[in-house]
Amino acid sequence: MKADRILGNIEQWKVAFERALTAKNPEGLKSLLTEVSYFRDHGALTWDLRQFHGRDAVVATLLAVVDEIKPHSFKVSAKWPAPQISGAGEEALIEAFFDFETAHGRAEAYVHCKLDPTSQIGIRAYAIFTRLEGLKDVVLPEGHPRDQGYTPNFSGELWRENRDTARQFINHDPEVLIVGAGQAGMIPAAYLNQMGVSTLLVDRNERVGDNWYKRYGQLNLHNPVEMNGFPFLPFPKHYPEYLPKDLIGDWLDTYAQYLDLNIWTSTSFKGAQYDEAAQCWTATLQMKDGSERVMRPRHIILATGGIGGKPNVPSLKGLESFKGKVVHSTQYNKAADYGAKKAIVVGCGASGHDISVDLYRAGVAVTMLQRDPIVVNHIDTANLAYIDYINPALPTELVDFRYGINMISPMREAGSRKYHQFAKARDAELLKGLEAAGMRLNDGFEGMGWFDLFLRFGGGYYLNKCTSEIIVEGGIKVEQIANVDTFASAGAQRIDGSVLEADLVVLATGYQNRQVEVAEWFGNDVAERVGKIAVLDTDGEWANVWGQTGQQGLWFNGGGINQVRSYSERLTLLIKADLSGHIPKGFRRPPKNSSEKAVCDSARSVG
Repeated sequence: MKADRILGNIEQWKVAFERALTAKNPEGLKSLLTEVSYFRDHGALTWDLRQFHGRDAVVATLLAVVDEIKPHSFKVSAKWPAPQISGAGEEALIEAFFDFETAHGRAEAYVHCKLDPTSQIGIRAYAIFTRLEGLKDVVLPEGHPRDQGYTPNFSGELWRENRDTARQFINHDPEVLIVGAGQAGMIPAAYLNQMGVSTLLVDRNERVGDNWYKRYGQLNLHNPVEMNGFPFLPFPKHYPEYLPKDLIGDWLDTYAQYLDLNIWTSTSFKGAQYDEAAQCWTATLQMKDGSERVMRPRHIILATGGIGGKPNVPSLKGLESFKGKVVHSTQYNKAADYGAKKAIVVGCGASGHDISVDLYRAGVAVTMLQRDPIVVNHIDTANLAYIDYINPALPTELVDFRYGINMISPMREAGSRKYHQFAKARDAELLKGLEAAGMRLNDGFEGMGWFDLFLRFGGGYYLNKCTSEIIVEGGIKVEQIANVDTFASAGAQRIDGSVLEADLVVLATGYQNRQVEVAEWFGNDVAERVGKIAVLDTDGEWANVWGQTGQQGLWFNGGGINQVRSYSERLTLLIKADLSGHIPKGFRRPPKNSSEKAVCDSARSVG
């Protein structure tokens, strides 16, 4: 199909879509969608991160929000690639990007259409992804947000004196308090600064970057550097493909200084209570000297962990009788710290593998104690799942946008199953060797492989850089925990009575759900209002991360750096919209423990 014809089809579809939407014409909207169709929104139409599956649900949602949101002025985007077709026959897919406006903002849409000769237009939309791009009452600076210099508090005040005073928040409170000064805290802080929102980051560590510096020495990112860039400041070209943890720590310090972020280190968040009448928090911070500071921010972002916060320490029979050293992976740095000769590593996820290979290289006899089957792929195979990120011809921002539509749950699940079968075949020799070495493997949840496990559980897989080959060759042993009866003074006692001797046990057993942190800091009621965090919800979104939660004024950020980069912009736009009074009550996410429904939920239930 020629480009001009594709553009003509898309133009016709756009006009018909806006007309049907404005007229609130359900049949008109249905005629523009395939019977199996999907809609995902990031803030543009629902003031939240939501997705809807099935034509009736999509139409009902669009009709429910149109009066309040007022989407209008749709036009084919000049910023993104022109409409184009890929594939052939029934697999043919047309992609198109649109700009549009709403009552309070500017938004973009990314649409997948299928050819349909039964449609008057010749195409129908299969999937729609919309996202908020800006607010009409926010004008972002073209350069640095402080490019106009500073206003001295007294004659002769130097810039450094001015900034040091401002960072103390002596006579005012920040509008947003961010707990955690890693990438999940700094990136939203940078966006909020651009929007003119007063923001303070607090971190219990002594130095910016300690959340990476203090992790185990073998830690490197498992995805390529092209995926992990930060907004406003690109990585230098000489950075390695897989970033080591200390380099990421260095980068965070550089980023904080370049973006001139307000950060208090050696500061612990002790908890907060929400004032419904004043719509703000009363938050208590413990300073380095032990004194406390009370602040009243309108919003709090918890950026305290990628997926989980507090270590998960399992109850292992007899472990209290073990005479050697027991540490959780969060406490482990390097083998030399322990002087061990024999070690047991409980857990076969990424940290279990990394710690095992560190011990092995230090001459320690290592046995991994496997609790559950896992998915394993070579890291090069895993990288093929997001190969567009390492294509120099594709801007990262474009890949992020396209990524958004592919995360619609039924589409993602189908793609994950197809990819996993490919990956499993590609790595068949490795997987056969691992099974022969005693490792139990599986296909993940319902055959969807490692990436689905990341979203669903935050673990249960390993992307191999080198450790699997050592296991296959017998350098690192694998034992099943089902063969262990109890831990004893000398190690793990097997069911047959023999003992797997050790003088060090490392619990590479992951983290608890961040809901535990919420209960400790905000109370059980708030934890119940919010629910589980960073697990797939019933629609297929990552629950409570980046979007609204069941507790007004409380937000969560986390995930991989590529997720934090992309989603933080939407998170901060939603916070700014709330500060500006744009989010009506009917569009607020109801508490998890209530029977309330948001406008789009009520519509979908009858759609």
